[in-house]
Amino acid sequence: MVRAIALACLLLLLATNTGAQETLTRSASMSPDAAGDGRIAIDLAGDIWIVPPGGGDATRATADQASASRPRWSPDGQRIAFQSTEDGAHSIWVQDLSGNRLHRISRDEAFEMHPEWHPDAERLVYARDETGTGFDLWEVDLPTGLHWRLSHRPGDETEAAWSSDGRDLLYIHHDQGSWSLILRRHGEPEETLLSTTDRIAAPSWRPDGSLVTFLRVLESSIALEMVILSEPRLLRTYADNEAFTLAPVSWLDRQRMVYAANEGIRRRAFNSWTSGPIPFRVTLEPAPVVEPVLAERRELELIDEPPGRLIVHAERLFDGLGDGYLDDRDIVIEGGRITSVGPHDDHDGAIVIDMGDLTVLPGFIDARAALPADLSVHTGALLLTMGVTTLVGDTGDAANLNQVWSSKQLPGPRLLSDDGRLSAEVVAIADSMTPGVAELLRSRQARLFGAHDPVPRRFADPPTIEIGSTSRVLASRGNQLRPGLALHAELRALAAAGLEPAQALRAAGANAAAALGLDPFLGRISVGAVADLVFVDGDPLEEVADALNVVAVVRNGRFFSVAGLIDRFESAETVE
Repeated sequence: MVRAIALACLLLLLATNTGAQETLTRSASMSPDAAGDGRIAIDLAGDIWIVPPGGGDATRATADQASASRPRWSPDGQRIAFQSTEDGAHSIWVQDLSGNRLHRISRDEAFEMHPEWHPDAERLVYARDETGTGFDLWEVDLPTGLHWRLSHRPGDETEAAWSSDGRDLLYIHHDQGSWSLILRRHGEPEETLLSTTDRIAAPSWRPDGSLVTFLRVLESSIALEMVILSEPRLLRTYADNEAFTLAPVSWLDRQRMVYAANEGIRRRAFNSWTSGPIPFRVTLEPAPVVEPVLAERRELELIDEPPGRLIVHAERLFDGLGDGYLDDRDIVIEGGRITSVGPHDDHDGAIVIDMGDLTVLPGFIDARAALPADLSVHTGALLLTMGVTTLVGDTGDAANLNQVWSSKQLPGPRLLSDDGRLSAEVVAIADSMTPGVAELLRSRQARLFGAHDPVPRRFADPPTIEIGSTSRVLASRGNQLRPGLALHAELRALAAAGLEPAQALRAAGANAAAALGLDPFLGRISVGAVADLVFVDGDPLEEVADALNVVAVVRNGRFFSVAGLIDRFESAETVE
């Protein structure tokens, strides 16, 4: 798998005890770029570093940038452009080495990446997704700060590179599974040098303009290929015997090149069959020693749990723990808690809810949600229509809302404060490119929420999750959707990233409960758990998007139909 959800995979040659320095000498994700004098800029450990000509100890060019990547030298060797993420915004920056000044080039919060210099050293070309529907090529004049668009095709146009004379532009176009290498000659129509279903990336010009190199992602390897710009054009494989990183070749001159492969920096003469390493050392200062904190079980406040006994007959039940369904089960609820889950039987004198062939699931948990400022008591009913029975987030009215939403009159999800126990690595991965997000925004719930704003682009490539990662926790903060919709976007994103539907549902169930210290009370249908249930029309273990087809919920031991919840919400909105 070429691109995992982890954005960097650093291999440490030497790692000493906690609190000691770390020396990095290898990385599987660098994007090196060579200046004319032989210095090499690399991205490592979240910052940009400069390796001296021929290799050696690297010096830090940026300070605690945290996510700086893909450095590119200016033609005069005085500045380095790079991309970085700050407060969720993917932006272009320039580090001026002569004055040690850092400039943010991006002018807003749109996703921008892949900066490349024009030979005049006063312009940068970059990729920008302004609408959340695809990257276009833009250029900025640095002295004036003026930006203008260079392309506007369906899909993504990325990784642009100017020829050494500044007249011709090369870039990658990706649309609906097709990848193309595009050449725009000055004053001529665009030419497609190559079109393929294989992913291609990292185009680069040979300085004399005689050919361009690029990388092709094959099933089990990455090959460095080239198009010789003769008439006719000639496509050739240059090398396929190294573990290339998806980063452009950097040319020192028409014969010498530098690139990333085999977890290091390699140098090679164009007419050579082999390459050699450029050794480097990056020394990281020790991180502060943090004392371990023992995880404590979180108290689950019991609020207004109803008396009496309620029986739910589930023709098909997903208990939140296994990988399949349990058939023909009775869920016995007393005082808001599940007291029994067993085969269907007669229950004299009890209220029995039989929803036919609907699928019964545990209530959905959003372990880290972004709560809007206009959150009101009436919003709770709308959130329940999406099966969200527990939200973790920050709002000044949390205690009051949690009390009100546990009642029969104004039902809503359990609202818990964010106590910081979740790891910072628990992040949202849904964005505008997540399959099914456009459909989600056309749903009945989205219309009721008045959710019209486009979803931003947050990732250059769809995130993937390594096979075997079964402990994922769903947290939606960061995808910029309204709560509830945000959770269902994350379910779809987790499935698209490689999780089985059952694993995605556990991320919003038992896994989230465990991460919050609320296991085994939430996220499962088992004895002792709270009675939070979701009835959906469909087969969510086959298609996770069916989890949005909510017909009814049981929240805090009380049954609510979606039709009734919508009536409550719309009536409240009308009154207000």
